[in-house]
Amino acid sequence: MFVTLRARLALLLGCLAACSTPPSDERPAPAVLIVGSDLDNPPFASLDRWDRPIGRDVAMMERLADELDYVLEWRRMPFDELFDAVLDKRVDVICATIGITEERAERMAFSKPYFETSIAVVVRAGDGEPTSLAELAGKRVAAGRGTTSERAVNLKLPGAHGVFDDTSGLSSAERLRSRAVDAIAMDAPAADALVAGSNGAFVKLAPPLELERYALVLHYDRWVLRSRLDAALEKLAANGELAKLDREHGLAR
Repeated sequence: MFVTLRARLALLLGCLAACSTPPSDERPAPAVLIVGSDLDNPPFASLDRWDRPIGRDVAMMERLADELDYVLEWRRMPFDELFDAVLDKRVDVICATIGITEERAERMAFSKPYFETSIAVVVRAGDGEPTSLAELAGKRVAAGRGTTSERAVNLKLPGAHGVFDDTSGLSSAERLRSRAVDAIAMDAPAADALVAGSNGAFVKLAPPLELERYALVLHYDRWVLRSRLDAALEKLAANGELAKLDREHGLAR
């Protein structure tokens, strides 16, 4: 009798386990990856007319999410709030054309670089305007507060007057045209777009102030996520997907 009851109990437990086990073709729901960005830097990341994230880096994050089985959730915030957001773990990762620096690496973790560029200086074209970096001594050179462009101006142009706070509401082109500043330091893709749209009014000085590599930013504790993102980035680089994104968004030929 004892053997029969034990067998019946085993059969019952087996049935319960089978009933609670999902079919083999079902998969757990993908995890949500919260991505912080200012979404204000085309062609890398911006919003379309329906406030949907678009751009080269947005497409890259979508490919990474597909590769790692994540669902993306974008959190838009001002650039100067992004680092605190990842340090406070309000976002999982920052994707906002963040350049790798030693100072930043002391506080947070970087993924493998996904884009290489430089920091350039744009000035007005014409007589009496600076034609070299050396001629920026004593000039007002603008750059975004807290950016690698500000860092480059301080390191590479010690004789210039750095202008890092702007409450005018003017665009970069308007600031140059109105002579509010004499030059603006910015990432090379943005500099190229500014010059291209100026009808010859602006030029980009050579050489660049500094080379720069963009990477994703994470909290140091997120080493498993960083390893997964690094592996996925390596795969996208190896199969040509990153280069394809660069071409599609006018960042390479």
